[in-house]
Amino acid sequence: MPSYLLQSHQLAAFARFVTPDTLFAFDLDGTLTQIVEGRSGAVVAEPVRNALKRLAGLAKVAVITGRSRRDAQTLLGFQPHLLIGNQGAEWPGEDERNRHFTELCLKWRERLHEALFLHGVEVEFKGESISLHYRQAFDPEAALSRIHTVIDALEPNPRRIGGKYVVNVVPREAPDKGDALVTSMERLGCGKAIYFGDDETDEDVFRLKRADLFGVHVGKDEQTAADYYLAQQSEMLGLLGVALGRLESAAGTDRG
Repeated sequence: MPSYLLQSHQLAAFARFVTPDTLFAFDLDGTLTQIVEGRSGAVVAEPVRNALKRLAGLAKVAVITGRSRRDAQTLLGFQPHLLIGNQGAEWPGEDERNRHFTELCLKWRERLHEALFLHGVEVEFKGESISLHYRQAFDPEAALSRIHTVIDALEPNPRRIGGKYVVNVVPREAPDKGDALVTSMERLGCGKAIYFGDDETDEDVFRLKRADLFGVHVGKDEQTAADYYLAQQSEMLGLLGVALGRLESAAGTDRG
């Protein structure tokens, strides 16, 4: 059972994790933005964006999202040290591997569209992954069952990741978000990480259960593998303020 983070003892544990060699890693939708009906309506609020920009000047920041890197960059409005898209499958500078994953998803896209269109499922092709949205289906439960039946028949068979009225389809050999976090720590030379996420896709990070990882689920969920949670996304800004205060204090001490 995760602990509510905004309590004195839990905040003290969080503060001890906040150092200049900590990687601050974030999911995007539902974590840095509020959940909205349409993906195009998601917004990173200006105070959150400004806090993230300040944070990136004091420590390493990574964003690991289900969106494509291009889509995520437009939404973020600032440049993190690492931006990883498509559930961990899309990396900067990995053009050949990214192209291979995209070719697999292109192969699946037509079959998925043909088999799911009449069931009210939106097939969102994102390059290295595909998201199957069934929120608007007349019968979401039947649509979800149909989605799994169709995925079972795909070749080569993909990895599937559930979410809030969505099933994500990813090449089986592609890195997941847990892999992405570990590799990000190595690439950026960080000895520990704090990760914030709100969805089933983020459980690949929380399930790592590493001593050098502080996992925070955005939203209360008794089933999450994260050790801590925030009650709602709006609490992110205050927690970023806590981290900034500690890092800026440490920077001032170092200059002194």
